[in-house]
Amino acid sequence: MKQEALALLLLFVIPILFAQEKTKKGYNIGALPAISYSSDEGFQYGAVLNLFNYGEGNRYPVYDQSFYLEASQYTKGSTVLRFYFDSEYLLKGIRTFLDLSYITENMLDFYGFNGYKSVYSPQILTLAGEVDNSAINADPTNSSRAFYKMSQKQRRLLADFKGKLPVKHFYWEASYNLVDYHNSPIDYDKLNKGLTTSDADFLTPGLSLYEKYKNWGLLNEKEANGGIVNAFKAGLVYDTRNALNNPDKGCFSEVILEIAPSILNESPYARYSLTHKQFQSIIKSKLNIAVRLGIQGQIGKDNIPFYRLPILMNPFANRTNPTGLGGVNSLRGILRNRIVGKTFAFGNFELRWKVLKFQFIRQNWYFGFNGFFDAGYIIDPVDWNLSKVSAEDQALFFNTSARENLHCSTGGGLKLAMNENFILSLELGKPLDKRDGSKISSYINLNYLF
Repeated sequence: MKQEALALLLLFVIPILFAQEKTKKGYNIGALPAISYSSDEGFQYGAVLNLFNYGEGNRYPVYDQSFYLEASQYTKGSTVLRFYFDSEYLLKGIRTFLDLSYITENMLDFYGFNGYKSVYSPQILTLAGEVDNSAINADPTNSSRAFYKMSQKQRRLLADFKGKLPVKHFYWEASYNLVDYHNSPIDYDKLNKGLTTSDADFLTPGLSLYEKYKNWGLLNEKEANGGIVNAFKAGLVYDTRNALNNPDKGCFSEVILEIAPSILNESPYARYSLTHKQFQSIIKSKLNIAVRLGIQGQIGKDNIPFYRLPILMNPFANRTNPTGLGGVNSLRGILRNRIVGKTFAFGNFELRWKVLKFQFIRQNWYFGFNGFFDAGYIIDPVDWNLSKVSAEDQALFFNTSARENLHCSTGGGLKLAMNENFILSLELGKPLDKRDGSKISSYINLNYLF
């Protein structure tokens, strides 16, 4: 489980004297160091800045503009460089969201397709007899950390737009996504730099599941090593929420169509997304329920590239890498990208409690808790042709007779929010089925999940 040094930031000293919450005006900035540790990635270091402009304050806590900048790196090479701009004033009457990012992941999760039909086992490399190494024999889980990983670099430009329709609470959405993906096996030399075979963090080289999928022909040759995506989105929204972040009243329903046309894409595709979010106050300004239900799937016969399948269709995404299902952005506690299919459904159910409101350094703060239950399900699996997979490998890596069930997790978290919008989040989640992972996962992020 990832050990997050950033959790220390939650230990704020609560002031003794409290004051009534004040309406914020003008510019307010939230800043914190990006510090964490992962045995796979090493130490993360960098900074996150989020600047909000509340204008005259007559819409507080709704902001007029938001500027977000993140620059961080892991000691073993992974990098996040991200800037986004969110404004309702750049184009009159249109909410504009521009995201420019460069992201590298040296240990990106890849567990295959179709949920429980793909076998997950921490000892799978040892069982396969592919490695005979004393470190592996002593600790079989050492090998699995690399077996279910791949490397990916992505450069992206996202542009999202939203405007009002003549009917009350209805909006239109339009987006353009330009993303350049580069996929490859993990770089053992980089990740093992400075380590010996006797070190606990040493990764024993061997074929990963990603490489096996390539050899078996389960990844299309055109997309196995990545590609450029030029995708256009169009959507319709019904929105009655009383705030963008953690509303306690109203709903949000969204229908999105995404098309990557053949004239601009080597791997063209089309897909859709339906999402409904419901928010209800139990104790005004204190305790509320938040629910998100969604379904996302392929349209037509053109298959979605495998590296695009896990990406949730979320315009105006404030999360850096909205992948799923599984992990911090979808099903907390479940292995990231564990649930991959052509069509899938998911649900998130949260109880959110603002325990304590206070003022500190002339800003409005609150300290809160949230409990959650997450679930996901594959409706339409990825088509498999296992003709190039030996009977031995089929028995080891696939369970085609397995019944797909709900993938469920549960957990809770802490929230520290400044002016309702800059929200530091620490959450713990655990899957309810060991086939989705057996450990408690910890996540530190900004903002609520939805």
